Amino acid sequence: MKINLHHWLLMLLLAAATSCTKQPKEETTEEEPQEEKITSLEYTFNDYTKQYGQCDTDTSIYCTRIELNYPEFDTDKHPSQATAINEQIESYVLNQFFPDSVENKSIAMFVEGFIADYKEVKEAFGEAFGWYAKINGKVLRNDSVSVTVELTADIYTGGAHGSFDMHYLNFDPATGDLIDFESLFKPGFDAKLNQIVEQKFRETYKIEPGTDLSDEGYEFEDGVYYNLNNFALLDKGIKFYYNSYEIAPYAKGPSEVFVSYEELKDLLKHPEAETVAEVL
Repeated sequence: MKINLHHWLLMLLLAAATSCTKQPKEETTEEEPQEEKITSLEYTFNDYTKQYGQCDTDTSIYCTRIELNYPEFDTDKHPSQATAINEQIESYVLNQFFPDSVENKSIAMFVEGFIADYKEVKEAFGEAFGWYAKINGKVLRNDSVSVTVELTADIYTGGAHGSFDMHYLNFDPATGDLIDFESLFKPGFDAKLNQIVEQKFRETYKIEPGTDLSDEGYEFEDGVYYNLNNFALLDKGIKFYYNSYEIAPYAKGPSEVFVSYEELKDLLKHPEAETVAEVL
C-alpha cells in the first residue's frame, strides 16, 4: 500500500507534538512556617535622676530627689509585645504619682510638679526635710512562659514616714498582655486555693491553726487569702504580695506568701505537665 507523503508528514508532526507535551505537576502542600516562639525579650533600664537643693551628700535632709530606674523592653525584634509591656510599666509608674483624673500624664510633668510643690512647702514653713520619689524595677523572669517584672515605689513628701508600694506584673511574652490570674487554673479552683494559701500564710507567720487571724492584726477582705491583683509567676511557684495597709496596719509592714507549683498541681489547668512552661 502506498502512503501519501502529505499524510505521512502530518502523522510525524502529531507524534512529535504528543511526545513534547508536558505532564501536569502533582500538587504539593507546603506546611506554613510556624510562628517563632519567643524565648525571651531584650531590655535595658530607663534611668533618670533629678534633684533640687543641697544634694552634696546622699544623707542631706535638704535635698529633694527623683530617681527612676525601671526596665524598658526593646521594640526592634518584637515590637508589638515590647510596646504593650512598656506601656503597662509606664502606666504603673505614672499612676504612682497622679490620680486617675489627671490627663496627659508624663514623667516631665511629675518632676516639675514634685519640685514645685516642695519649694512651695519650704517657702511656707521656712524649713522642710527633703522629699524623694524612687521607682525601681527588676525583671524576675524572662522566658517563653512569663515576663515577670517587680516594681517598687518609695515616696516621701513629709510627715512621720513615706509610702512604699511593691507590685508585680506578669506578661504573656507571645502577646505582651498581662496574664489573667484565673486563666491559670481549672474552673472552681477558688476554695481549694484559698485553703492552701491560708495554710501557707499561717506557716510563714507562725500562726497556729484555729487562731483568728484578726486577733493577730490581719484582715482579709471577704476571707480571700490569695491576692489575685498582686502576684508573681516565678520559676518554682507563685508569690502573693500584700502591701502595707492592705491586710494589716503599717506597723506590721508588707506580707507575702510563696506557694510552689507542686502544691498547686491539682488546681492548675495542666497538672500532668512536667515543666513549668507546660503547666502554665
